[in-house]
Amino acid sequence: MIRFDEERRTVTLSVRDLADENDYRFCGPAPLSLKRRAVLGRLAHEDHQEAREDELSSYRRERSVRYETRVDGWRVVVQGRIDGIYTDAEGRTVIEEVKTVVARPEELEAADEGTFPAYARQLQLYRFLLEEGSGALGFDDRAPPIALHLCLISLPDRAVRVLELGYRRERCRALVDRRLREILAARRALCARAAERRAACETVRFPHPRPRPQQQEMMDAIERALAAGRGVLVSAPPGIGKSAAALVPALRYAASVGGRVFVATSKTTQQAIFAKTVAMLRRAGAKVRGVVLTAKGKVCLNDVVHCHPEHCAHAADYERKLMQSGALERLRRLPLAGREDIEREARAHDFCPFEASLDLAGDADVIIGDYNYVFDPGANARRIFVDGDPQDVVLLIDEAHNLYERGARYYSPALRRDALIDIERRLAGRTAPLARRARALAQRLAQRIEAYGRGRSVLPAAVQATSSQAENLLLFDDPPARQRERRQASGRLRRRTPLAPQTPPPPPPAAPGEGEAPCEREVELDREWFFGLRDELAELSVAWFAEGNAQAQGEEGDPVLELNRWVSRFAGVLELEGEEFAQVWTREGGGALKILCKDPSRQLGRRLSACAGAVAVSATLEPLSFYRDVLGFGRDAALHSFPSPFDRSRRRVLVLDRPSTAYRERERDLPIVDDAVRAVVSAYRGNYLVCCPSFDYLEKLARQLGELPGYETLRQTPSMGEGRRAEVLERLRRAASEAANPVLLLAVQGGIFTEGVDYPGAECVGAIIIGPGLPRVGFERELIQEHFQKVYGRGFEYAFLYPGMNKVIQAAGRVIRTPTDKGVVVLVGSRFATPRYAELFPRDWYERSPRELVCTDPYGELRRFWGERDEARVG
Repeated sequence: MIRFDEERRTVTLSVRDLADENDYRFCGPAPLSLKRRAVLGRLAHEDHQEAREDELSSYRRERSVRYETRVDGWRVVVQGRIDGIYTDAEGRTVIEEVKTVVARPEELEAADEGTFPAYARQLQLYRFLLEEGSGALGFDDRAPPIALHLCLISLPDRAVRVLELGYRRERCRALVDRRLREILAARRALCARAAERRAACETVRFPHPRPRPQQQEMMDAIERALAAGRGVLVSAPPGIGKSAAALVPALRYAASVGGRVFVATSKTTQQAIFAKTVAMLRRAGAKVRGVVLTAKGKVCLNDVVHCHPEHCAHAADYERKLMQSGALERLRRLPLAGREDIEREARAHDFCPFEASLDLAGDADVIIGDYNYVFDPGANARRIFVDGDPQDVVLLIDEAHNLYERGARYYSPALRRDALIDIERRLAGRTAPLARRARALAQRLAQRIEAYGRGRSVLPAAVQATSSQAENLLLFDDPPARQRERRQASGRLRRRTPLAPQTPPPPPPAAPGEGEAPCEREVELDREWFFGLRDELAELSVAWFAEGNAQAQGEEGDPVLELNRWVSRFAGVLELEGEEFAQVWTREGGGALKILCKDPSRQLGRRLSACAGAVAVSATLEPLSFYRDVLGFGRDAALHSFPSPFDRSRRRVLVLDRPSTAYRERERDLPIVDDAVRAVVSAYRGNYLVCCPSFDYLEKLARQLGELPGYETLRQTPSMGEGRRAEVLERLRRAASEAANPVLLLAVQGGIFTEGVDYPGAECVGAIIIGPGLPRVGFERELIQEHFQKVYGRGFEYAFLYPGMNKVIQAAGRVIRTPTDKGVVVLVGSRFATPRYAELFPRDWYERSPRELVCTDPYGELRRFWGERDEARVG
């Protein structure tokens, strides 16, 4: 990495930095992660050096070189280490540079000096530095001749090809001078861009004539926190205008320090809102530009994602097409380069739109993209957060309540036996040695999973409880003492099953009825076994890729590379360790091993702390202290909550406390819920959301309700895609604007119809929320509860209550979206009337106490609220 010391006017860089002229090679599908590729390369490198030392007594490895000069008022220090120097049989001094490559035998044989120009330059520069720099060998006309050997080692088979390179001292001198001036010019351009951003700070103004109620307070709070170096979490209900209120101060602060803003979103719909806000800022005079990052699979111009220049015309010769077309400059002149803009240029000039969006992000002031680009260790934007400097990035996390579960999933990889069997099946017809070896590794891993599943239990099978039994055992509304009793009873679910490091292959599976009944269990994974498997698969994948086996499959379709990705990710998380991780065997997929991330705060916090600032906003970020803890913000983070700006008289919230929606009593009380739904929808005709705790409950309620006269009943399904979702939303819009039957939409809490979607006006006049949508009780959730109990002393709240009530409040927030909206929120279930749940209601739902929301006559209450003449009840 090039380091600049402005105070001492010194720049320090490596020979590799000097040699790298950005010889562009498209970022195609790599058989390995960069980290694993580096590990294999280093091992091959060291093996070669050790062999040379054994073979040649004169061989010296890792010879240091250093060169100093002055350029444009800067003191420049170039440092490096030569892989090897020795004297050959002809008396020549040989300078050797070792590089590992992924190449087929014929490709390695055909390689010459022009195949890897940066490698060749690096070797030639080593000679130049030895001759010109401190510690030089004293080469002169009387010195022995010097040879430059570029040693290429093929990772797949360790084959070696040595290229002898030519050398011209004056050409190297000119290269050094030119590259140093280019590096300093790039630094000046970077500083100028930062100064431009700082100057632009004054142009970033609120894009509307006047702020809404609470909006100015929110902007001031964020600006103060960022200026003080503190993270900030803001809970701002619909109507405040939180997108603009968060982006303006974040952008102003980022501009003041010469940085940029990365807006991380959980859904594509949120990206459109921020894109619109950037456009408004530009119209208001802000000198900023932005880009939207779209997932590779969505933006790819091919039918199959296959990022390789030999198989994708858009990847081939990418840089030349991008530069010659002028597309990058045209896109940079836009206020915000969105998906359609980038795709249009990409189609016209035949280059990759995904790669172009990453290039645009390099100097954009606002980058808008999914959480994955920031927090997913397997998919983050390396140019920004790894190769670049995240210290110039202010993170703005939208709908931040979603990040907790998403973050946990990023660090909860699983290896499923059924998926491994599928890998074996896909390789079954191949007889090549590499294919047979891959099948054997998949079989070995499947056997290991089976071995963990058949591990000896602490208690006999007869007393093992299933997950559904656990739901009946763990009734968290009980008093604490009773909870402890029930937890002791359910403790039989916990099995810790250590396996010896060298566990032999397991016996064949027992016939049905034999042995122990399977159950989820906590296990102790043999870390070294999995790390060894990862290394073996890494070597195999390199050979597989080099032979061209993966070329016809597409990026996601090759079984060997797929297996390698699974194991690499699993082993990568296994390396992290920590009390927040649990290792679990589960029944799913015919048996699976999973690393459960119970608490993602440490991993998320590392990303937050690396950035210049972090802002988390959501309409439902309560309790703020909970989200501060689980999202990895520091204890000094600023916490701000704002009330709804809407007239409370236009919303009526009711609690119907008669039916129980607890798991064991749900089905029994379905008729009571049926009556409640009918009472609400008959009090006023309009579109209603019925928000269920699960798909299973949704189906049971749908059967109970049947067809309601005068209503069209629609249901969310587990596999509903974007197309069908759009059709349902359009049906709601039509029902609100036409003389058609209104819609009763049955949906699940926390799903595609209850979060991240607007229903303005009459598109939704009421939300009927059936029970708090607590996470399903089960083995993994119990582990999460125990972790948070140990860390914060609030296990049930952190594992169940807060995430569940967040879904409730999100669903309730669908009803009132504008100042002119009028609607009702009806909470159905006895738990909503208990203090533990009611204390989490937004303060603007009631006058003095949540108890005033409890209602025994919903039909009468709602008739009075709507002020309509009496109509016949439905059903």
